[in-house]
Amino acid sequence: MHELTEEALVAASIDEVWRDLTRAAPLAEWFWPPRMQTTALVELRELGRWQVRSEPADLAVEATVLAVDAPGSLRLEWRWAGEDAATDVGIALEPAADGATRVIVRHAGFTTAEERERHVEGWSDCLQRLVDRHDGAPGERLR
Repeated sequence: MHELTEEALVAASIDEVWRDLTRAAPLAEWFWPPRMQTTALVELRELGRWQVRSEPADLAVEATVLAVDAPGSLRLEWRWAGEDAATDVGIALEPAADGATRVIVRHAGFTTAEERERHVEGWSDCLQRLVDRHDGAPGERLR
């Protein structure tokens, strides 16, 4: 099995970043590019739903919340709509200098290196949008 770790430094408090990850409206605003017309659904409880969807792109993530430790970590069973296989996503938030937040995404369970690489690009782009949402120092992509 293959896995990835992507990190970013976001110029916002842990509470702000937690809201961006766990409330439907903020999540939809940044998770995918605006052209995707993203909608989201978040049920922040064990076995709740965490979903992002783009009707124009005919694309959706239909994740199940496996664990919540607000405002520090979220673990999801990640499944693309229409696919049987699920992977495991862990998102951790850590305090950083100047009131910033380090976001660490660990995504595991890929069956091929190619599948992993596609997700590296996706998470990299996604985290860059989160950094840009709170643009200004000290936010930056770390990997």
